[in-house]
Amino acid sequence: FNSASVQFSFPTDSQVFQMGKKYFCDYCEKHIQRDPSIVRKHNEGIPHCRARAEYYERFKDPSVILSEASGKKQCRTLMTGAECQFGPNCRFNHYTAAEMDRLGQQVDWTARQKAKRTEEALQKLANAPNIVQQFLERREARLAKEQTEYKPFWSYSEELRDGDLPPSLREIDPGRIDSSGGFARWG
Repeated sequence: FNSASVQFSFPTDSQVFQMGKKYFCDYCEKHIQRDPSIVRKHNEGIPHCRARAEYYERFKDPSVILSEASGKKQCRTLMTGAECQFGPNCRFNHYTAAEMDRLGQQVDWTARQKAKRTEEALQKLANAPNIVQQFLERREARLAKEQTEYKPFWSYSEELRDGDLPPSLREIDPGRIDSSGGFARWG
């Protein structure tokens, strides 16, 4: 990040005065007066509709583009080399044969990848009983290990371990505890 390349300038008084009074259309990249009727009229206009359609055309799925374009005839305006005035709203096809072939290959490749992922998922599901059994065995082994291992939850320092402490504060030794009910007499 180069701070020298970033330039910041404060807005002029006229820009500050007009900041809240203008509406900026992201599709058309132009400022218009912020009035609901003017904005509505702009949004219903042909240039705005064309710009919005061109914007969303970029995000269309290739299979949708291929299915829409394959049913249309080739646009005559584009065949002559001129630019079509209707843009993406044209009822004719704007893709060349090479572009259509490339779209078809992309759609086929995507379908093969999806089928491959589906096959892998089905194969994993076929092994699901084994996976569940392995999980349960590992869990059972872990729980058995935790029950047999003695893990002190408190570590005594050397001063406390060797000090003269009352029985209630001494470190608990599992070997000293008897199962004959010695807890009632302890203390």
